[in-house]
Amino acid sequence: MRLLSYLTPGFPVSLFEIFGAIVGADVAVDERRSGPAPGDDPFRDGTADLGWVCSTSYVDLATRQPDPSMQLVGVAWVPDDPGAEGQPVYFGDLLTKPGSGIGRIEDLRGLRIGCNDHVSLSGHHSLRFALRDRGFDPDSFAQLVFTGGHHRSLDLLVDGELDAAVIDSVVRTARARLDPDVAALSIIERLGPWPVQPLVARATLASGTINDIRCSLLAAGRRPDVQRELAAAALSHLVEVDAGHYAPVRAAMARRHTDEHEIGGLTAGVE
Repeated sequence: MRLLSYLTPGFPVSLFEIFGAIVGADVAVDERRSGPAPGDDPFRDGTADLGWVCSTSYVDLATRQPDPSMQLVGVAWVPDDPGAEGQPVYFGDLLTKPGSGIGRIEDLRGLRIGCNDHVSLSGHHSLRFALRDRGFDPDSFAQLVFTGGHHRSLDLLVDGELDAAVIDSVVRTARARLDPDVAALSIIERLGPWPVQPLVARATLASGTINDIRCSLLAAGRRPDVQRELAAAALSHLVEVDAGHYAPVRAAMARRHTDEHEIGGLTAGVE
């Protein structure tokens, strides 16, 4: 069994290693992006049996072909964040330095905004969706700077090389607990809430195996060692979810496809 995570270094590798140990899977990480690149499908080509991916990647893989290569395992984490209200949801936190004079999203016109990568929901698409909903063209409104990671975006923002950054709220929370400079950043707006990153399995994995994986993770979520790993990542506990939980991402991506088609610029929903 092979578990491939696209969520490091935002989330610690040790979190996925303990999940892998629970289900008996070898763990590999891909730090280049938040999900498979366009045209890549590790679940169809046999590279991965399980994967922790961004929600946008899950929707893309679920709709890319008539026979999806993967399916939900049905386990999600709940952030240790009052804004999540005990649900498996998170935000794209739009941040700036204190004293910047930037108080709302409209103030970012023409400025440098740090983004995680093109695939990322919290670190890219949440911003695009918010700008589009306000009547702005995300491609011309501001300079989107793709840094390759949430921590890198935070570093560049603290150092003054960015005017703002859109960051996974869980990553921001965990980093702020250890880094006073990040804790001091101002939140312009919390974009969301959005469904947290799902655990998926290749479609050909037996349903009984997937059920065993789900049950094992949910049961192990109460273990002290797992609780420590979750807490270190600013997470609270694990819960069961179904495909309906990701309907908001599916709807937002479908709206984006429609908007881009109408202006003659249709591109892939996940770039």
